[in-house]
Amino acid sequence: PLPAPARSDAALRALDEALLHAAVAFDGPVRDHDRSSHARPNVRVRTWRGAGAAPLHTRPRTPVTALRRAVGPAGREYGIRVALCFGAGVAVAQLLHNAHWYWLPATAVFLVKPDLGPLASRVLCRALGTVVGAALFAGLAALLPSPAGPVALVALGGALIPVATRHFAAQTAVVTVFVLSLVMVGGEPQMALARIGETLLACAIVLCVGHLPLPVPGRGGAVRTRLTTAGEAAHAYVLHVLSGSDDRAGRWTLRREAYRALAEARTAIDLAAAELPPLARHTAGTEDVAVALEALVDTTTSCAVHLDDTGRVPEQHAERIDALLAELAS
Repeated sequence: PLPAPARSDAALRALDEALLHAAVAFDGPVRDHDRSSHARPNVRVRTWRGAGAAPLHTRPRTPVTALRRAVGPAGREYGIRVALCFGAGVAVAQLLHNAHWYWLPATAVFLVKPDLGPLASRVLCRALGTVVGAALFAGLAALLPSPAGPVALVALGGALIPVATRHFAAQTAVVTVFVLSLVMVGGEPQMALARIGETLLACAIVLCVGHLPLPVPGRGGAVRTRLTTAGEAAHAYVLHVLSGSDDRAGRWTLRREAYRALAEARTAIDLAAAELPPLARHTAGTEDVAVALEALVDTTTSCAVHLDDTGRVPEQHAERIDALLAELAS
């Protein structure tokens, strides 16, 4: 045991308490006890009972919330784009009469995923990775003897996939070598040129569909949906703190949800800002809303610290919260 420093500031005392909770959490399973002598008076350490104790206070995500998210504006927009990309990919593949007709729609559906980065970036990385991978495979297949050569390329590609996950273009190049090697091992002729052509067609389809003005209310639905969720979480946190409730576990839950929702909204805003202008302009002004929400949650957290320390909310903090709420309402 080490004596805690004497703190004169409420925020520093709250930091000491947070560090104490973290130390207990990383210390492993412990029994209920009061270590207030090492922190400050009236600090009660919560019980941690190992991995099964779920120490993080979070609200469970139910199937209802998942369904509500899927049928929301962002979910409907994503579903429409996936359907359009898949339909266009199947139609073009059938017109080309390619034996591997499923490659084109599968590539298009995979490329439309928004978690792979901005639209232009992921399309460019996919095209570049496919061209490099196909060229590399064609060169190695011509040099290595058959059938041992394609088998060696399959083994090499499979081994490199975990290493290449750091960059989408590198991962695409390795997967292209792997897939084309499997096709050749299966007894079919080399299809490097066909794979390049189908990938470029899929990239063109995704670019076109990604810039279509869809009949979905509120373009930039993913960003605005996450901002709405962050706003609701922030307001719930504010109301709980200003009510002066003694439910600290509930407050910690609301605080974690507010910061998590803000982080998700900030990620979506940064992603949208990196899109091409036809897409990026639909999220103009969301950066200012995110900044105001972050200031609101930070000020509320400061209020909670003073509430625990002195039993009241500082007047200047309450005024700051009122001003931020008025700014968000306008």
